[in-house]
Amino acid sequence: MTTHHGWSGSPAIRAAVQVPPSARAGVVICPPLGQEGVIAYRTLRLLADRLEARGVASVRYDPSGRGDSGPDADPDAQVRSAVRAAAVLRTTGVSRIVFVGLASSALVAAAAARDEDALVLWDAPESGRAWLRRQRALASITIGPSRVVDDVESLIGIDVDPAEAAVLSALRFAPRTVATAVFVRPGGRAPKALGEVQPVEVPGTAELLDGTSIHARIPSEAVDRVVSWIDEHVPAATVPTRPPVLDTVVDLDHGVAERIVHLGPEALFAVETAPARPADDGPVVVLHNGAAEHRVGATDYQVTLARALAREGARVVRVDRRGTGESSVVCGQERDHLFAQEWIDDQSEIVAALGVPADRLALVGMCAGAWVAGRARAETPRLVVQISPNDYRRRPAVPGSYSDAVRAVDSPSPARLWLRERYNALVPEELRARIARRDRAGGVVEHVRPLVTNGTDVVLITADEDAELFHRLGGRTALRRWAPGGPGGSVALVHVPGGDHSLFSPTMRAAVLAEVRSRVAAAFPVHA
Repeated sequence: MTTHHGWSGSPAIRAAVQVPPSARAGVVICPPLGQEGVIAYRTLRLLADRLEARGVASVRYDPSGRGDSGPDADPDAQVRSAVRAAAVLRTTGVSRIVFVGLASSALVAAAAARDEDALVLWDAPESGRAWLRRQRALASITIGPSRVVDDVESLIGIDVDPAEAAVLSALRFAPRTVATAVFVRPGGRAPKALGEVQPVEVPGTAELLDGTSIHARIPSEAVDRVVSWIDEHVPAATVPTRPPVLDTVVDLDHGVAERIVHLGPEALFAVETAPARPADDGPVVVLHNGAAEHRVGATDYQVTLARALAREGARVVRVDRRGTGESSVVCGQERDHLFAQEWIDDQSEIVAALGVPADRLALVGMCAGAWVAGRARAETPRLVVQISPNDYRRRPAVPGSYSDAVRAVDSPSPARLWLRERYNALVPEELRARIARRDRAGGVVEHVRPLVTNGTDVVLITADEDAELFHRLGGRTALRRWAPGGPGGSVALVHVPGGDHSLFSPTMRAAVLAEVRSRVAAAFPVHA
């Protein structure tokens, strides 16, 4: 299968178009808003793959102002971008269009679909107002009162200003006369405003969307049910197709542009952000996202960071490691590579493909990406910045084992729960804590030693909980032993009181952006 990647329109949307040689119809796959869209990324890729196998073209996209797309402050960008994505799909030659919306994007899909377009709504909220109310409640619990700064409120994975919040709140459904499918969780119901539409129950939606990205599992059976409905409701006859009309480069402000690159023998998908005329001796910065998430980062912080660094003279690459985003084949029962050797190998191949000298290389990673950056002993980068590090293991994990362990702890089986209760009752708390530290993570000193020995400066940016773990696992010793200003590499800790591990907090994100930019500027004094 071949996916065409690029940008379209102004403000630009980033689009991924899959087109068989001849197609029966085209499907616009609308991405959910915020963190749900990050969690569902691989699931929607699987949907596109299975549609292509049935002779149906598709487009996945980032709305303008979000993800890899161009900047856009228009509050109507969500719906306008879905309409633009449909126009991109029509450039391939298809005329029959189906809109698919998962979770919050069901509202976007319904607003963008024309009267003659078929519509698939999957796990749709009752209305935009109901969705926004729930997201505000979740954000208040997760982020706290600091989630609103200068009238811009942070939800889980998305920032919205009052104008956009008003537009999203006003989105609602209406009865339709054209083919419409509503897929719901077991026991769920269709939004009342749709009228007499019989919902179809599909399994796996809760397992996909209701936890973190580490908990998420691709609901392969639900994807197949959606594909089967589309297969039944589009024409049997096909029309010849052609490649979509897309731009291969998107021009941003201050002479900065972005393009898509594929790196190493695994052809890892990445977005490169760089000045139009980069300095010959400018730094190259590789950004690793957290968990098994794709290249944009929490609330698109990696996109914001990459563009800011490029304006200041750096060449920046945001990469999808294997099993994330657009890299490697996606399947229903895939195993992630959290803390696995595969991601260490990916990093080595990325650096080799970029061909950058070690003294011009910076690696910046968040959470699991911080661990990957911290394993770059052979690459000897000039600078490593670890954001929200919470694991210092020296022995890589078996693929899938970390996520399995997290799910087992958070959703224990009856037998595991019985054992846990007795373990907690019989084993002293101090011993339990010691065992947990030994099993969960290694020590800070041995984690950073290979880097600083080779002359790398290591900076760790942490909120309260991760700072406490850093100190508990020997961080103070590392700070004393390798203080800045000494021979060789150094270790520095930047503690952000009141921040959060996931970077959903605007305060934490602002601190991270400022600190990374400052450290890169200090390590590589170049002029934009």
